Amino acid sequence: MTKINKKTILYAMGVTVLLLIAYYSRAFHTQVDEPVLKMLLVMIRSVIQISLVIGWCSSVGTRIINKQVRHYLIAVGILLAFWLILRTCKWEFIAQNGTHLGRYLWYSYYIPMVFVPLLGVFIIDHIGKAENYKTPNKLKYMYIPATFLVTAVFTNDLHQLVFSFPKGFENCESDCKYRFLYYITMAWFIILGIYFVVMLIKKSRVPSSKNFQKLPAVIFGISIIFWVLYCMQIVSGDLAAIDCIMIISLLESAIQSGLIPSNTSYNELFRSSTVSAQIVDTNYQLCMVSGTATALTEDVMKSAEAEPVDLGDTILHSKAITGGYVLWQDDVKQIKELIKELRYTRERLGEKNELLKAELELKENRARTEEKSRLYDRITKEVAPQLAKAEELLKLAESEPKQNKSVIAKVSVICAYIKRRGNLLLLGEESNIIPAKELEYCIRESLDNLRLGDIFTSFDSKCDGLLKLEQAIVAFDFYENIVERLLDDATAMLIHLDCYDGIIKMRLQIGCNEDIAEHTLSELSVSCGNFEWDIQEEDVTVTLLISEGGKCK
Repeated sequence: MTKINKKTILYAMGVTVLLLIAYYSRAFHTQVDEPVLKMLLVMIRSVIQISLVIGWCSSVGTRIINKQVRHYLIAVGILLAFWLILRTCKWEFIAQNGTHLGRYLWYSYYIPMVFVPLLGVFIIDHIGKAENYKTPNKLKYMYIPATFLVTAVFTNDLHQLVFSFPKGFENCESDCKYRFLYYITMAWFIILGIYFVVMLIKKSRVPSSKNFQKLPAVIFGISIIFWVLYCMQIVSGDLAAIDCIMIISLLESAIQSGLIPSNTSYNELFRSSTVSAQIVDTNYQLCMVSGTATALTEDVMKSAEAEPVDLGDTILHSKAITGGYVLWQDDVKQIKELIKELRYTRERLGEKNELLKAELELKENRARTEEKSRLYDRITKEVAPQLAKAEELLKLAESEPKQNKSVIAKVSVICAYIKRRGNLLLLGEESNIIPAKELEYCIRESLDNLRLGDIFTSFDSKCDGLLKLEQAIVAFDFYENIVERLLDDATAMLIHLDCYDGIIKMRLQIGCNEDIAEHTLSELSVSCGNFEWDIQEEDVTVTLLISEGGKCK
C-alpha cells in the first residue's frame, strides 16, 4: 500500500465526520415529532450523502489518468447519487402509499443495482493494463442482458415476472412476491459484485511478491463484518447509503493503492524526479523544483522562451503552461563527448579514405596499364609479319627515294590492315559476336589506301546481321594475304562481299601487269571455310566461302 499523505488523512477524517452527522440525523429523525425538524434532519442526511458522492465524482474527474476508467468511475458515482435521490424521494416524500409514482421509484432502484456491478467489471478489466487500453467489444455485449433486466423490471406491471401483487397494485409494498426474474436480477447483482471484489483483491498483489495491497482487503473485511452483524440484527442502518459507502470505499482503495493510476502525490514525485526541472509563475518565482535542478537567474529563464539555452553540460528548455512556465535541463555532457569522439573518428576515417582512394586509383591505373599492355602485346603478336614488312618498306624508301610513292602506298595498305585488325581484337574483348558491317569497314578502308598506289578499286558489299569474330578475322586475313601477294603487280581490284545469317561470301577479281604464276596463290589457306582461285593470264579470281557452322582453328 502506498504511503498516504496528510492531506488524504484530513479528507478521510472530514468525510467520516460528515457521515457521522448523517447517521445521527437519521437516528434523531425517528425520535422527533416536529414535522419541520423531521424534514430538516432528512434534508441534512440526504444533502450530506448525495454531496459526498458528487464530490467524489468531481475528484475522480481530476485525478484519474485513464480516460475510459475515469468515465466508468464518474458513471458509478452518478448512479449511486441517483440511487440516494430515489431513496429520499420515495421514503421521505412519497412514502409507502402504494401510488404508481412510488412504485416506479422503487423500480428505478434497479438501474444502479444492475449497471453499477457491470461498470465494476469494466473497471476491474482495466486494472494492470496500459493507459491506452480500451474495453474489449466482447465485454461490452454485457450491456445487452443488463438492459434486458432493467427493462423487465420497468415493464413488471405488464407481466409481473419480477414481482407479483396478489392484492393489487395499491398494496404492492405490503403484499409482494418475488418471481424468477427477480432472482435472476439479484444473482446478476451479487455475482458481478463478488467478481468485482475477488478480482480487486487478486489484482492487489504486489508484482514479483506474495504480498498484497492492504487497503482494498481492509475495506472488504470491514464490509464483511458489517454484513455479518447486520444479518445477526446486531447493527442496523440505511442499506442504500451503506452500499454506496462500501462501493465508493472499495473503488477509492484501488485508487489510493495505485491499482487505478491517478495523478495524486505529484508534488512528491516531482521533487524526487531525477530530471532537472522547475515550475515558475509568470513572474519567474519558483513554485516547484526537482531535487536535481540547479538555480537559474531570471534572465536565463527568459532567454529560454525564444530558444533552448546552452549552459555548457546542459541545455535549458522552456514551455509555457497555465499560470507560468516549466523549465527543464537536458544533460548533454555525454552527448558532447560522443560528438567529439565521432568528429575525431570521422577525421581519422577521412584520412584512411583518402589513402584507400589513392590506393584504389593506383590499382585501377595499374590494371588499366596492364590491360593495355596485354592488348598491345596481343595485337603486336597478331600483326607481327605486317609490322616487319612495313619496317622493310620504310627502310627501302630511305635507301631508294625514287620509289617513295609506291612504298608509301604499300605501307598505307599494311597500316590500314594493322589498324583494322587491332580494332577487331578490341571488339572481341567485349563480345565474340560483332556486327557484319565491321568486316565491310575493314575491307573498304584497305581499298581506299590501295588507290594511293594508282590501283583501280571497286567494292560491292551487302553485309547485314551479326558475325562471329573469328569468322571476320579469317576473312580479313585471307583478303590481306592475297593483297600483299599481288600488291606489286596489281592494277585493278574488284571485290564483292555478302554477309548474312553468319555466312561470308567474298569474291576478289584482280587485274595485274603480267601473267601470274600459280605458286603465288598455291600457298593460300584458311583456318575455316573453303576457297577457290582461278588464274587467266593477267587476271586472278578468288572466291571465299565461310559458313555459319564452320569451326575455325
